[in-house]
Amino acid sequence: MRQPTGKTGYTTYLCHIAVYALVIFGFAGCARTVDPILLESSLNDTQKAIAEAERAGAAAHAAETFNKATRLFEGAQKAQRDGNGILSIELAFWAALESQIAGAQTRQRIAQNQIDDAEADTLKAVIEEMRYNTQAAQVRQLIAEEKMSRALARALRAEQRAMAAQAQSAQARQDAQNALRRSQIQIVIDRVELILGDAKAAGASTYGSDNYQTARDLSDQARAALAQDNFDEAESLATQAEDNANKAKIAAVAGASAAASESQAAKLEAHTNAKVAIARAQFEIDRAEKVHAFEHAEERFQRAITSFEGANMALTREQYDRALQLAAQAESNAYDAFTAAEPIERERLAKEALEEQIAQAKDIVFRVEEVLNQQASEASTTFIPAYYEQAKTLLTDAKQALADENYAHTITVGQQSYKYLMTALEKGKEIEDIETQILDAAAAISDAETDRTEKGVHIRFSGELFTKGSVKINPDFFPKISQLAELIKTFPTYKVRVEGHSDSSGGSAVNLRLTQQRANAFVKHLTEKHNVPIERLAAIGLGEDHPIADNKLEAGRNKNRRIDTILLTREIELHE
Repeated sequence: MRQPTGKTGYTTYLCHIAVYALVIFGFAGCARTVDPILLESSLNDTQKAIAEAERAGAAAHAAETFNKATRLFEGAQKAQRDGNGILSIELAFWAALESQIAGAQTRQRIAQNQIDDAEADTLKAVIEEMRYNTQAAQVRQLIAEEKMSRALARALRAEQRAMAAQAQSAQARQDAQNALRRSQIQIVIDRVELILGDAKAAGASTYGSDNYQTARDLSDQARAALAQDNFDEAESLATQAEDNANKAKIAAVAGASAAASESQAAKLEAHTNAKVAIARAQFEIDRAEKVHAFEHAEERFQRAITSFEGANMALTREQYDRALQLAAQAESNAYDAFTAAEPIERERLAKEALEEQIAQAKDIVFRVEEVLNQQASEASTTFIPAYYEQAKTLLTDAKQALADENYAHTITVGQQSYKYLMTALEKGKEIEDIETQILDAAAAISDAETDRTEKGVHIRFSGELFTKGSVKINPDFFPKISQLAELIKTFPTYKVRVEGHSDSSGGSAVNLRLTQQRANAFVKHLTEKHNVPIERLAAIGLGEDHPIADNKLEAGRNKNRRIDTILLTREIELHE
């Protein structure tokens, strides 16, 4: 059991020794001489108190007080030899008091050293985590900057990744600060629990119950605030809880000391010390379990469990020294098991994380390729070309990253590729429905040939659309062109490409110029006669280079002289 600290702690022991002194001096006051048996018993008790303080380490941690107790005891022995019983018993009383104070000071300093060591280890771990996270963020930022220089097309994505890395670095620093703050507050809360455990064992339910319950409630509130990352509130509550816990412990120890006999107090202290030792062993065993020490350090962990169970059994049988010894063995073995298992468990978790990342990278590449292969086997025209090509480009990038073992980049780019691919399919299905509507409307245009192509809906006028060798439109086609114009205006979202084609009669340069002029005339007719917006139309002359029939036959030449109007339903601007 850790003893009360400061002047209040010493007062507690003074109260305890005072009771003992009153008994001694009471007997001494009844006669002018001291009973030799009582004097010898007093000296023996004082010698035991000094020996107990020495075993606790008082010679090192409370040397001044311990030496004072030793000198007083030597004086008591000399007074006994000189026959001065009254002086001998008085000096023995003060020697016992000083040895109790030295023991309390020793336990206080040992406990504080343990707390300081725990806080230093926690701070070191947090600093290492901060350094690791900062280095990782710097590496990610360097990778992002390198990728920026590779291609202008990836500049925006690289900048976004750099910003994300910077945000992650800032978040990592914030997380590290939060982790440090959390550890500091948790240490206070754990200290409160230890003090409350001591207070309860000392009888806080009878003495100091109000402070004990207040400390318990404040500790629970501090844990809840810490769980919600309310650090200021948690720190304030934990500090208040510690103050009330100390008050409860002081009140409990003082009350128990005043009410209990010397033998009962010693038994209570031994019981409390054993319970504290068992609690420490439990803490180390819990830590070892979290890193799977029962797998990675099975023998040492099992020794800790065996010792721990023996300590609890000894405590139940009130074999406190045995319980203390076994608990110390359990704590030591559990600590060794944790030390051995922690790096192995950390490596195992890192390996699992890498394997999971590799599996995700391979899976996303497989899913994209599966969709592409399925669509290729079905010879589908559902894809929107812009999104489809972007998906294939990103897939190539993802496969290269996979080959380079850059799994994080593989997953990111693969997911983007899959997104573009799904968008290409979804928008393609939407466009197919619209194209069906356009084709249904185009079916009403007489003598017009209609078809669906990879660019969109194709509507063709061929034959004597123009006077031979001229750019003048045959009036017989005016009603048909009027129907076409209404169809174009019915679907105002899409651009329209007007292509002029010729047969192979005449020179190719002449034919190219003639088809351009005819395409221009067709566009002009649509805009001037039917108010089709000029910005939606593009006129292209392609000459004789794209025949659809044999130019050796008149029927074939009639088909080749044509105007193809294409509603570009599939030329969609790519949006990332």
